[in-house]
Amino acid sequence: MRTVVCYLLLIVVLAGCERGALQVAHGPNGPWILTKDGAIHEYNGTGWDQKEPPGTADDFEMSGTFLVVLTKPDSQGNRTVKSREVDGTTWTTYPSLAPLTAEQVDCDGDEPVVRTAGSYPRVYKYYKNTQSWKNIHDGATDISVVNGRLFYLYPTTTYGNVWSRDVDKVPYTRWGEKFVAHRIAGDANGYPWVATDAKSNPLYKWDTNNQRWTSGFNIGPVYEMDIDSYVKMYVLSSPKVLSGGYTLYSHDLYSGGWTTYPMPDY
Repeated sequence: MRTVVCYLLLIVVLAGCERGALQVAHGPNGPWILTKDGAIHEYNGTGWDQKEPPGTADDFEMSGTFLVVLTKPDSQGNRTVKSREVDGTTWTTYPSLAPLTAEQVDCDGDEPVVRTAGSYPRVYKYYKNTQSWKNIHDGATDISVVNGRLFYLYPTTTYGNVWSRDVDKVPYTRWGEKFVAHRIAGDANGYPWVATDAKSNPLYKWDTNNQRWTSGFNIGPVYEMDIDSYVKMYVLSSPKVLSGGYTLYSHDLYSGGWTTYPMPDY
């Protein structure tokens, strides 16, 4: 009997609990997040509207009104890349990358970009004119695609790993020779912002005058981040939410103001 009571109490506690965010992207009217249960939510100004139900995605990204998702694995362990318009209901499903496994998804306009898993991850872009994937880059542990630029972290921990290039062509730009980052987000001006894996104040921005990295604004650990144009940064940071995932904050890159968001509760 005691065991049954405990289970019932656990159900009561978990019902209606907050959902933390695992991924964040800026949509046409504000932030969208992915929660641990695989649901996607859009912030409506006061709360969250669920745009896709639990079990939908392991990752997602947005470009304007274009939404691209990486689904949760099927029974064979395969993930699918698919997209739709923000206000649409019809999905476009893209060819499989098997035997490669997609681990992160982004988009160049309305064409998906993915980073594959493995010891030497690669970056592929889907081209609508050929209706196929093309390997556009070798070696990346985190990517961000903005205005035709691919920002990426090269898989090294011993020397500078922050790079960028045009999505469809070289040359490359290396941002600093020694700095090693953990997360990256590009802005609309063509500059990267990065975070280390430090527990406090891990954000850095590029000092164009002195050609070096300099501390950004103060924040706790950064688990994910995204930049809306060059105006606002969205950051997932502590505290961690009981049901899994993290708290969402936004920071105005001009005024310096902060916004803390309530998390979805269902």
